[in-house]
Amino acid sequence: MNEALLVHVEALAREIGPRGTGTKAAAQAAHYVREQLQKLGLAANEQRFLAVGDMNWFPISAALLALCGTMIYPWVGWTRWLGALLAGLAAVLLWWAITRADSPLWCLLPRVRSRNVVACIAPTGKTTQIVVVVSHLDSNRCRLAWRAGKTKTVKYGSIATLAVYSANGLLYFLGAATGWHWPYLASFLDAFYILATLIVLLAEMRRPYSPGANDNAASVAVNLGLAERLTKDPLEKTEVFLAFTGAEEVDHRGLKVLLREHAELREALFIDLEGVGGGELCYLTQEGLIKHYQPDPELLALAEEMAKRRSDLKVKSGVMPVVDEVQTLRRLGYRAICLAGRDPQTDSLPYWHTCEDTVEHVSAAALGRAAGFVWEMLQEIDR
Repeated sequence: MNEALLVHVEALAREIGPRGTGTKAAAQAAHYVREQLQKLGLAANEQRFLAVGDMNWFPISAALLALCGTMIYPWVGWTRWLGALLAGLAAVLLWWAITRADSPLWCLLPRVRSRNVVACIAPTGKTTQIVVVVSHLDSNRCRLAWRAGKTKTVKYGSIATLAVYSANGLLYFLGAATGWHWPYLASFLDAFYILATLIVLLAEMRRPYSPGANDNAASVAVNLGLAERLTKDPLEKTEVFLAFTGAEEVDHRGLKVLLREHAELREALFIDLEGVGGGELCYLTQEGLIKHYQPDPELLALAEEMAKRRSDLKVKSGVMPVVDEVQTLRRLGYRAICLAGRDPQTDSLPYWHTCEDTVEHVSAAALGRAAGFVWEMLQEIDR
């Protein structure tokens, strides 16, 4: 069973390869998953949608807005207020991106076509509840900062950038209100920082995509393994949605489309799988970079109980300063929890957003333990 899961990882991360959001490889990954589900006799529904092409477009748009404020501010009297407004909005845009994986300017940003693959497995009896197991199809770029070993850099860098953007806006509002010239001169330091940030963000967009073996081909493999097991041994009263989402690495658009098109999931339980092919297998009790979020209390209690009952699976509680689709689910009031692989050396997913995230670093045993733990959770939910 475990080796069969590893075959899926190899097909996605090695044969198809890096699967950036909206790329041909991401479409091939969706086709592969749909084909595997159809072989099991499942009707696999494909949802197509538009998503932002790269996560960097969110901070880039904020940086450009801030620099526009710097250029407009000194023209004439009224442009001081406009410059101050633009500079202040830049901080809002950055905060929005960090806490919502989105932007009020979403429609203006470069977008690509992405897709979800969704299959439903009905119970043997009357459906009384729904569980959704989520795993994303796309992989991210090999990042300079947002990567394994750099979680503290990302956290404190994000805080510093928010502080600079906020200070920039306050300086301009002070100058516009008083007519003083020194706030504009003082803002040049902020402008240099913002310009440097913009250059790094643009340079990063030229980097290759990660093979994404652990993040997140491993989770897709586990989800496919669950599909096979559920077709042979369906639950008694719980319908299971297997959701393979697109654009998780950018704006969680695939998940948002899934929720919009399936109103029946409002009361569902969500189990999100992230990087479960290596490291310590953990159910996450807290996530997030700056604004933290926690899992659903009932699902957390269930995970704790299953970890005690199946101590052989070696699942523990964990905290990770990362952002995944549970952020969107919890913000919108859905009941969700994340099961993730955690590298204790980097405090992140193993080889997170690096070019070293290859099949060689995925463990068949870890895949089996993740699949076993989710199966135990499904069985207990059904009971």
